[in-house]
Amino acid sequence: MFKTNKKEEFSIAYVCALAAQLGFNHSKLEVDDESVDIEFIGNYPKSDPTIKTWNPHLEVQLKCTKNGPQPDHYLHFSLPIKNYNDLREVRRSSPAYLIVLHVPDSEDDWIIENTTDITLKYNAYWFSLKNYPATTNTTTVTVKIPVANRLTKDSFKNLMDNSSKGIAL
Repeated sequence: MFKTNKKEEFSIAYVCALAAQLGFNHSKLEVDDESVDIEFIGNYPKSDPTIKTWNPHLEVQLKCTKNGPQPDHYLHFSLPIKNYNDLREVRRSSPAYLIVLHVPDSEDDWIIENTTDITLKYNAYWFSLKNYPATTNTTTVTVKIPVANRLTKDSFKNLMDNSSKGIAL
């Protein structure tokens, strides 16, 4: 398997591990036409009056990089222009997020395992490009993702909670 394919599969495994603990279902799309690799669906109680949508969805474009956060506290990621334009679209039916997983350079170091646990290296970061401006770039756009946007169980749940209330960050 090519390293790019391994990065894609590892990114999926990483976010699906978080989603599983939160009880989110996922669906991997066969074709990535609209810059959506995977969709997550929450299961919220229909009886909760604060919930606008009881089965909220999140659309996610996954990327993976060996380049980590910089001293300016941002993860700088060169995003293909097609993904940039798709993800900044405001007419989406569900919130769409870019999630970039930072991994060690050597794929042998992506997973640390021992007799009591397994560790996935390093961290993923989420970002919304909704309402971002058009660009004259023709190949890529460098996106600066704040390290405060680390994808954790809490931040992932917050994204889904906002979706259930009709809010897209």
